[in-house]
Amino acid sequence: MNEENNLEQPQETLGQALKKRREDAGMSLEQLAGALKLSVLQLQRLENDEHELLGPATFVKGYIRSYCRELKIDSQAMLELLPEHVEPEKKSKMQSFSRRTEKEAHDSRLMLFSYFILAVIIGSSVFWWWQNSNQNIEEPVTTAMPNQLESSDISPDLAVEAPAEETIQPLAEGEQEIAQPEADAPTTSNEAQNQAASQNQSAAQPQTEKADPEHSEVVMHFNEDSWVEIHDGNGDRIAFGVKKAGYIMTVTGPQPFNVVLGKHQVVDITFQGQAVDTSHFAKNRLAKFTLPLSE
Repeated sequence: MNEENNLEQPQETLGQALKKRREDAGMSLEQLAGALKLSVLQLQRLENDEHELLGPATFVKGYIRSYCRELKIDSQAMLELLPEHVEPEKKSKMQSFSRRTEKEAHDSRLMLFSYFILAVIIGSSVFWWWQNSNQNIEEPVTTAMPNQLESSDISPDLAVEAPAEETIQPLAEGEQEIAQPEADAPTTSNEAQNQAASQNQSAAQPQTEKADPEHSEVVMHFNEDSWVEIHDGNGDRIAFGVKKAGYIMTVTGPQPFNVVLGKHQVVDITFQGQAVDTSHFAKNRLAKFTLPLSE
């Protein structure tokens, strides 16, 4: 009967054996946890044979060895009580965790590559915009000489209109009659006109400067950064872009000038040497006006 009872009695588990040794040594879970640098929950799972909650089999064996070393018991005998199925089960879980980690790493690399492509696109767009802005700012707008040359080539009669009127006045009727039969000698007539024009040049100089629409001058002094656009009387754009504080811009060409100013209150303007008053324009709005100002 005693042998049958011994056979029917269940075998002591690893957790039960460890717990018994701890209680025989008179140590509490808190004391043992502090000595092993483990948590009380980990020791409870070890004594409750909840090995699958402690991680891989390697970790579980390490905990058992530390447990036995602290209580001064044979660790090999305790390791023999460890179920064999623990290690394969944990390996499968570790493999699943490894696959998940690898997938997350792959997703992270894909996300970083997407951010890199987006950054390159944004950087290229900003560089393109910055380059175009610099080209607009550095556009030469200080003179309109090419436009003057084009206008003089197209309408040469306008360039000599004022001198022609001045030379006709001092000529008498007899001189005109003499000049008509001399049509075969235009050089002599031109010399006479040039001499007459040179005699009256000093007296007529102030009048021609004011009356000549082809060489009107606009000077702008920018006290602060401001945007400007100017078209001359031919419709050609002779100034465009943002001008820095302290910049002085001079443009010449045929009037009238169509002007658009971003911050007119910070720009001093003179037209044909006369100051232009822009105080009547609303602040914080584009000022659009024509030079000379219409009354």
